[in-house]
Amino acid sequence: MRIVIDGLPLLGEVSIAGYLRELLLHLAAETERHEYCLFFRGFRAQTYRQATRLVADPTFARFQAQITRVPDRFLEWCWTHHSWYLPLMEAWLGVPDVFLSTVYMTPVFRRAAVVMIAYDLIPLRFPQFYGQDQPLLPLRIRRSIERADAIIAISECTKQDYVELLHADPARIHVVYQGVDSRFCPVVDPIERDRVLAHYGILRPYVLYVGVLAPHKNVQTLVRVFRRLKRSRGLPHQLVLCGRAKWGHAVVQEAHDLIATGECSVLDFIPDHDVPYLYHGASALAFFSLYEGFGRPPLEAMACGVPVVASNAASLPEVVGDAGLLVSPTDEGAIEEALYRVLTDTDLRQELRTRGFRQAARFSWAEAARQTLAICTMVGKTP
Repeated sequence: MRIVIDGLPLLGEVSIAGYLRELLLHLAAETERHEYCLFFRGFRAQTYRQATRLVADPTFARFQAQITRVPDRFLEWCWTHHSWYLPLMEAWLGVPDVFLSTVYMTPVFRRAAVVMIAYDLIPLRFPQFYGQDQPLLPLRIRRSIERADAIIAISECTKQDYVELLHADPARIHVVYQGVDSRFCPVVDPIERDRVLAHYGILRPYVLYVGVLAPHKNVQTLVRVFRRLKRSRGLPHQLVLCGRAKWGHAVVQEAHDLIATGECSVLDFIPDHDVPYLYHGASALAFFSLYEGFGRPPLEAMACGVPVVASNAASLPEVVGDAGLLVSPTDEGAIEEALYRVLTDTDLRQELRTRGFRQAARFSWAEAARQTLAICTMVGKTP
């Protein structure tokens, strides 16, 4: 079976790029029977250069590549606005058996089956934060749903959102959970951990947040609660926000006094290889999102043995299970009490650590690849 994958997300936003990279590499490792091809829309010079570098990476040796120089605006006009079939499309791609649509701009095919990956619907759930910036997104998603023979949702919550908000057929939606990268494991070199923490000026003990500082992540609430814990309960901890500062000006402004006194640190961009060490030095991960399509940082924290205090919203109960303390993201009193308990109760931290290892073991990239391949085989024209 020939499977063509839209590789464009591999060049973009970190969380989706990491998700797709792990899924594809485990797909390629699952069996030698299938042929894989990465498809890139590389009209822009920078995109073309990025795609060329990526396909030259030996890690992707199992993947062929096709980079088209057709302008995105033309493809948008054909596929999104008019649902037109382009005869050259299947010629470019070698007539795939399955096209894996990984970003919301799905080509029109006559012979290939389409499997669509469905991520979160944050712009639709919170249009006040994102809707004006992505006016075409709902139309792109609807077109992709129309063309999909099967849809892979990253969580049960995401599946329900697609049914509720976009009226997708639930019978065509299959939930496939992602795995956890092997970098996130119970043991690290303590000397290297301390070196990394010193490099970023982090002093233990500290509470960690990992993720973008976007409005739906609710980090301003975390900052307010942390300030009260410092002022009223005298906690010795620092708050470490591992997220891009340029995407969270409101968060940085909220934490200005804590940053000035060294009680809060915003680390901005952190290389992937340093992130596990940040988890291993933390007393707890605090993650109070209003909405998540999946929620990878709690899973990474649990795999590292770090206690998790998280929101009970959207997909997070699916990811965390009984391995963390779950609270309403809008109840600052409950957040304060949960954080205080975890940071001061040694027995509770140990119990959450044990449960976290058990919960994280349920999420496997190898299993995600097997389920994805089974879905592609089900809809593909060849067994």
